[in-house]
Amino acid sequence: MGTPRRNYRRDEPQSVIHHQWPYVDEDLLQTLPAVLRAVVKALGFRRAQQWLQDHGGVNVSIPQFREQAMDLEPDELARLRDVLMPHMDSVGRVTLPKADKLFMQIRNTQIRKERGSSTINALARGYRLTSRQIKNICREGDDRQYDLF
Repeated sequence: MGTPRRNYRRDEPQSVIHHQWPYVDEDLLQTLPAVLRAVVKALGFRRAQQWLQDHGGVNVSIPQFREQAMDLEPDELARLRDVLMPHMDSVGRVTLPKADKLFMQIRNTQIRKERGSSTINALARGYRLTSRQIKNICREGDDRQYDLF
């Protein structure tokens, strides 16, 4: 028969749960767009990568009165609901970014950090990119402005 399901009513107070948040580097979080930052903060970097592979790139509704949904554990769902609340529209939906955006931003940040200690060719081989792509990535992070005259 299994365990009976509990039906939640909207007017029923939910118990206050203190979530155990995964560790995520603050410098990493600052480089991410708002919704992606919220997902990574709630799930942790590796779990966010896995989860966004299946659920990224679409408009989703995070269920408010369910304990388990969308391949998430109850604590993950609760944390995700908390951090995505400010990003939801009037009907409780949010558009999740695709996972490749997460990979690209993290990779590009790492390339910029390693640029001082590695050559462009070594970075290109290490990240399986062209040297032109490495130069463009490094140029994006360069805040200096050059004067032509």
